[in-house]
Amino acid sequence: MRVRDFLVVTAALTPSVSADWQFRSRPDLTPPRLNITVSADPALVEKGLIFVAPYPGFPPTSHGPIQPAPYIFRDDGELVWSGIGHIAGWAANFRPDTVDGSTVLRAFQGQMSAQLGIMHGHHLILNEKYETVKSVQSRSPQLVSGHEFRIINGKSALVEVPFTKPFNLSRWELDIETGQVLFEWEALDHVDPKYSAFPLDHLDRAIGSGRSSFDAWDYFHLNSVDKDDEGNYLVSARNYAALFKVSGATGKVIWQLGGLHGNSSFYVDPAARFAYQHDARFLNRSSDGAIEYLSLFDNSAHSPTIKTNPFSRGRILQLNHTEGTVKAAATYPAPDQLSAQTQGNTQVLPNSNVFVNWGQAGAITEFAADGTVLFHAYLDSEPGGNSVQSYRGYKLPWTGRPIEEPAVVALGSEASDDVDIYVSWNGDTQTTLWRFYAEELKGDVTRKRFLGDSNRHGFETHIKVKTSSSGEDYRIVAEAVNENEHVLARSGPVFVTSGKRPLSEEQSSQAFPVTEEL
Repeated sequence: MRVRDFLVVTAALTPSVSADWQFRSRPDLTPPRLNITVSADPALVEKGLIFVAPYPGFPPTSHGPIQPAPYIFRDDGELVWSGIGHIAGWAANFRPDTVDGSTVLRAFQGQMSAQLGIMHGHHLILNEKYETVKSVQSRSPQLVSGHEFRIINGKSALVEVPFTKPFNLSRWELDIETGQVLFEWEALDHVDPKYSAFPLDHLDRAIGSGRSSFDAWDYFHLNSVDKDDEGNYLVSARNYAALFKVSGATGKVIWQLGGLHGNSSFYVDPAARFAYQHDARFLNRSSDGAIEYLSLFDNSAHSPTIKTNPFSRGRILQLNHTEGTVKAAATYPAPDQLSAQTQGNTQVLPNSNVFVNWGQAGAITEFAADGTVLFHAYLDSEPGGNSVQSYRGYKLPWTGRPIEEPAVVALGSEASDDVDIYVSWNGDTQTTLWRFYAEELKGDVTRKRFLGDSNRHGFETHIKVKTSSSGEDYRIVAEAVNENEHVLARSGPVFVTSGKRPLSEEQSSQAFPVTEEL
């Protein structure tokens, strides 16, 4: 067997490449690890993959992940796709969706002010090959926010656009293809600022000082929008601690739910009260419209000192329009009594389970409908760390067919015919089996020799094979095979290299000698 050594130089200018070597075949990837404290039982949890976009928390607790980006995980913690390099800047609202009948990925790409929670950028749509096929932007000169990108009927999208009047928030519906504004609503035209949870005489740095256009008084802070089948909108105003149903025909407020000044359109049962919420969604309603259900993420906190409850909760609320009352249909309290001062979302799954992303608290949970915790994990951090966050998180089905070829590395030694082969395919969801071959060049003819196969094991699969010691040049190739035994892709051929262990940080600038090819 001929083992080749190659020059290896790790550039000190690219610390993300000096990875933690989770994967031999992709040492350039350093995804966050899920710290799973309640393991998923496949018989109880909903089928699907987990979509998050972890990023470092805020000082003084901030650290990691080394590569903040959108990620797809299995609920056993195995990585499916790292979006590093695919989506730049701060990412949010990462999940599958449907556009023009095709299942796609969508995500916000831009910048975010940690102090005020203001985001500027645009929304991307990726196909099943993880190629960007559309950047959704308005024709207007204003940048859209990352708070919302709700695709409606596969054709249009609800977005939020921050305006300064000295400060206002506008919610637009855009045509995805053209960027044309289909509907526009401005909070200042319909909602009185004097009833904000943060009136002008009680400003703090978390909602704007009002001294500049960037630091304007954010009395409303729109952070989610949904649309029902009647064409009306559900608007969440975090700094108003209230939800608003807005007429899609006139823009007028149909009703207000919540608020801290007694101006709610409903009597809200004490067990159903919420504050500083995120991610309000229409769920369903009775045929006569008298009973309506909504979901939301109840932060119950705006800062370490501004709280209405010690911990955050996922919520399903029942609105009785005949009686004018609201009660809690279901409440999903945070495990470990997590308090998320910012961010978060609640997703009702097809099997009636509920998936909750705890925002600033850096965790995700799947509940049974009755509140039993079926799965719980922290995003690359310990319980209560608040050091890694994700604006929203989802559990949804997805089929990925990466355009890039599988990555393979083969490690051997002069002392043995054993070769350790490691293979991965970033974003692939269909491979169930890997086949491995040696390709030997005999004159002008390449001879293919089967070495073995292995069932897929998570993101990276490892197999140890025996090779011939004939001294002929050969290269290793891996083939990805699906459950129907169809070959999906083939890796590029690689030579067997010496089985040196990954470099430590102290060794990362050293170079190994090149063995001259014979």
